[in-house]
Amino acid sequence: MIVLKFFKRIGHAIHRFIRHLLPRLKPRLKVGWIVSAIIWLLVIVYLVFGILTAVWVYAGKSESGLVKTTVKYYPLPVATINGHFVWAKDYYCQLDYIRQFSVKTKQPIPNETALRQQIVDQLVENKTLELQATRYHVRVSSKDVNDAYQKIVDQAGGVSEVKKVLSELYGMSEKDFKELVRQQVLKEKIQNEVIAQVQVSHILIKDEARANDVANQAKNNGDFAALAKQYSEDSKSKDNGGELGYLAKGQLVVNDTPIPEFDNAAFSAKKGDIVGPVKTSIGFEIIKIEDKKGQISDSFDAWLSGVKKTSKIWRFIK
Repeated sequence: MIVLKFFKRIGHAIHRFIRHLLPRLKPRLKVGWIVSAIIWLLVIVYLVFGILTAVWVYAGKSESGLVKTTVKYYPLPVATINGHFVWAKDYYCQLDYIRQFSVKTKQPIPNETALRQQIVDQLVENKTLELQATRYHVRVSSKDVNDAYQKIVDQAGGVSEVKKVLSELYGMSEKDFKELVRQQVLKEKIQNEVIAQVQVSHILIKDEARANDVANQAKNNGDFAALAKQYSEDSKSKDNGGELGYLAKGQLVVNDTPIPEFDNAAFSAKKGDIVGPVKTSIGFEIIKIEDKKGQISDSFDAWLSGVKKTSKIWRFIK
């Protein structure tokens, strides 16, 4: 009985507490409902406006100021590469730069369809290179960007001159331009660190008998640089001992003429080898392999084209 009375008292106390609390809760519940309604209304408006923006972008190909502003807040893609997005805000930025440059310089631009394709293709390439840079652990630091930017500033005659050109010709800020510089530096780093290259010196001789004789001298501990200065018929490199520096496939040219036989011989040899004479369309080549680096044996353009072909790319603006 005592226990029963105890629980009855507890029940009465709880009942009195709830009766006292409910009048205070009702206004709060009403306020909470209003807040929830406002939030849902904002969400609906945001979604509806997002759908309208998508229609303007994809179906209407609109370039209105309203659309260019709203795409900064709505994540609308213009393309995807293996599930990674290229955003509409970047597309419209590039479009504005090209249109302003055309107006200021009075240079013609492609028709609308070709222009859209050109911009989307460039953005797809940029994203592809970023993904490949991650794959091959290629990084671009802020110092890399600032150093490259400073070279442009030095060549242009100062920061103020660069900003003036960017603003007047492109409507571009310094920050936006540095992003373009970063993309270019990334491309160059991939070319220099990922694409296979050979550091070579060479001696070009048109007469086969003389080429054989010079090749024998070079292979028997002859001074390659001295032999190049004495015998090479490549006017651009002979005074430097035949040095051509680091070259990737497709970059190996002599007197502005591509030499595929040179490519094949140089990339097949090992570091330190002297090969040749190699018969080419312009004469006989004696080649010294100073160094080799890189992982991808194709040329940069061939490699990038192959990467794109094997990637799942969807374009939403055409």
